[in-house]
Parts: sequence; C-alpha cells; structure tokens
Amino acid sequence: MTATKKVALLCSAGLLTPLAIVLGICILFVAAVAGGAAEREEQGGEDTAGTGTPSEVEGVHPTMLAAYGRAAERGAKQRPKCKGLRWSVIAGIGKVESNHAAGRTIKADGTITPRILGPQLNGGGVGGNTTPIYDTDAGRYDGDTTYDRAVGPMQFIPSTWAGPSGADGNDDGKKDPNNAFDAALGTALYLCGTGTNDLSDEVQARRAILRYNASGPYADDVLGHIREYDQLSLTSLGGQTTTPGKAGKVIKLALAQRGTKYVWGGGNTQGPTGGGFDCSGLLVYAYYQGAGITLPRTSQAMRSAGKAVTRSELLPGDLIVFNADGNWGHVGLYIGNGQMVHAPNPRTPVETASVTSGEWARADWTIRRVL
Repeated sequence: MTATKKVALLCSAGLLTPLAIVLGICILFVAAVAGGAAEREEQGGEDTAGTGTPSEVEGVHPTMLAAYGRAAERGAKQRPKCKGLRWSVIAGIGKVESNHAAGRTIKADGTITPRILGPQLNGGGVGGNTTPIYDTDAGRYDGDTTYDRAVGPMQFIPSTWAGPSGADGNDDGKKDPNNAFDAALGTALYLCGTGTNDLSDEVQARRAILRYNASGPYADDVLGHIREYDQLSLTSLGGQTTTPGKAGKVIKLALAQRGTKYVWGGGNTQGPTGGGFDCSGLLVYAYYQGAGITLPRTSQAMRSAGKAVTRSELLPGDLIVFNADGNWGHVGLYIGNGQMVHAPNPRTPVETASVTSGEWARADWTIRRVL
C-alpha cells in the first residue's frame, strides 16, 4: 500500500491486511489466519513462461513480471478455493504500491536493492497514519527499531509478514518481503484468502483489494491497472494486435477459469460440475459459451472435431489433442505465444502451460480448428 494512500483497515476472517492503520483512536489489527484413462495425469514442472504472462510489459522489470506469473501459478495451487488468480491482479497491486520496484536494482533471484521502505509509522499523519505503530521486528525487515515501516514492492508491514502472508516464492528457504518472488506470492495468498473467492469477478476482486487497503480510490486505481494488464495478456497472444471474434471470447472464458480445481468428468456447457473441470470439460464450456459450438465430450472424440491443421498453421482458439499416454488422453486450448490453457490433473487446477518446451512439446499432437 502506498505511503500516500494508507487508510483505515480492519481484519477480515481468513485474511491478513498488509497495512492496517485506523484513523484516530482505532488500533492496528493483524489477522491470525492466516483421473482416469480419458485424461492425462501428468504434472509438469514450474515454468513461469507458461503462466499466461506476456513476454514483456513496458515499465515492468522482467524479474518482477516473472514474479507475478509464478505467484499466480503457485497461489492458485496453495489456495485451491481461489479462482481467477492471474498475474495481472498481483501486478495491479505492484503498480500502485511501488511502480513495480521502479528505480531499484532487481536481481534474477528477486533481490531488490536498495530496500523499498515506506515512511516511519509514527502517527505523524503521513498517509493517514495517526496511530503510532511501534517496532515489531527489532528492525529485521525495515531497519527501524522504534517504529514499523511498510517494506518491499508490495508494502507489507513486518508484523503482517510474520503471519501467514509471509511466503518463500523463490525457494531459497527465506521469507523476505523485499524479495520480488516472496512479496508477489504473499500478495497472491492474501488476496485469495482462505475461503472461496473468484478474482475474475470484479466485485469480488474489489472486495479483496479493499481488504488490502480500505480506500475506494485505491481500489479503483488497482482495478484500472488489472484491466490494462488483462488486455495486454489477450492482445499479446500470437503476436496479434488482438485475438479477434469468437476465438477471443473462447480464450477469455477459459482463462477466467484459472485456479478452478480439476474434477475428473467435471464440466459441461454451463460451467464446472462437482466444483471443477477436467481437460475436455473445460473446453466444452468455453466453446459453447464463447462461440455457441458444442464439442464432443472427450479428448479422444475431439480429435475428429473441425478440421486438422499443422503446427505451422496453429492459431489462438485451436484445440491441441495430445498423445502423451498412448490414447490421446489430453486436450488444451491454444491461446498464442506458445501457450495453452488446460485442466491438467487432480493435483493441479486449471492453468496455462507452455507447448513449445517441456513434456507437451515432446508429445504427439493433433491440432483441430473448429472456429
């Protein structure tokens, strides 16, 4: 939360407020909360290039962009009840809080130097802070042994970071609010909370942002950036200026389901069933709602849908049916830029993944164009 926009925040069940400054006589609260033969059951390794992020975004350091993408992927796995988590949501917070750590040196491991520190929370009125927040970390994170300061690109206060929001996003065994990967994952976990949440729904996303900072203008600002970044995700696909017509609608619907859990046999033309989708069920839903097309229900049957095209002809909106297990048991929706959106297996919710590297690139393909 930016130093100039800190306002009163109260805890909400199951969530942590990174900075809760209650005006006047109020006090700071920190929450204590913290399939089968028909589908391929393989979980690929993490690939931040496959999280649906554009290859580059003007004004965003590549490491920050990678941190947002990885946080969206990991956050969806750690908070399976949270739907619609994507890089753009985390980046919207990062833009408002620190302009993506602009002006700092950012290493490939996420280390940011010099540290990003908010003003001393001494009750002097900066950012609306009229209640002193005395030191809680012996200066460990903010270097201040008298008062707390918000730390890092996502502006967590030390006492909040010490709770469930603190995260190790780069697997170095440390939880550092000034590290891009750690802070981005902490933000993802905070926005998702521990209950059911759908961040693809702007009303629910706004509620989550207001828990981060209870300021209407702040939420408006963040949401504006999220919309901007969502558009970048769509317009950058396949090097096109836009993903046109029905293909764009189908892709948008499928991407909105990222984070929805995998359920074998789940999904139909109306949406998830049993709380989730399998690989073919996801595409049955997206194609019907986005283009009015009823696809066959299984990946094997989708192998005969529409017309065949070659890899060199592949376009956003095409189906890719994979023969990675001997029975053409997996299908994904190509979204451009070497990526697909799919429902992988019972251990992994709906996600984006690379089709130009890793296991999916090595598998046999049938590409079907139905649009």
